[in-house]
Amino acid sequence: LNPFQAGLGYEILKDADDVFTIAGSSGVRIICAVEEDILNVTVPLISVPISKITHEIAMNMLWSENGLSTSHLELVRSGDNARVILMNYCKLQELGDDDLDDIETAIEFIELDVIKARQILSDLA
Repeated sequence: LNPFQAGLGYEILKDADDVFTIAGSSGVRIICAVEEDILNVTVPLISVPISKITHEIAMNMLWSENGLSTSHLELVRSGDNARVILMNYCKLQELGDDDLDDIETAIEFIELDVIKARQILSDLA
C-alpha cells in the first residue's frame, strides 16, 4: 500500500509494514493501519485528565450534527488520562484506481475533520 500512498503525494514519515504514518496535505500526521481489507486512518488529538472531559464535552463529541463529515471521535483510557482520537477507515478491494480514490477520500475527510474536532475539543486545551 505504501507505494500507492507515495503515488498520491503523501510523505511517508514512518513505515512499519502494516502500520505507517503519513503527513497529510495539511501537515497533520496520520497513522494508517491495514487490517485485512480495511485501511484505518487515525489522528491522535489530545491527551487530558479524565476529569476534564465533562458531560457536555462528551455529548458534543457524540452528536451526529457535530460537524464531523465521516470520522468519529474515540476516547482511550490511559491511566488517569484519556486520549481523544479521531478515526476513519476505507475498505480496500484490489488496490486499483478505485481504491486509490477511496484512500485519498478517507485521508482528505479526516484532515478536514481534524479542524472541526479541534473546535469541539477546544475547551480541553
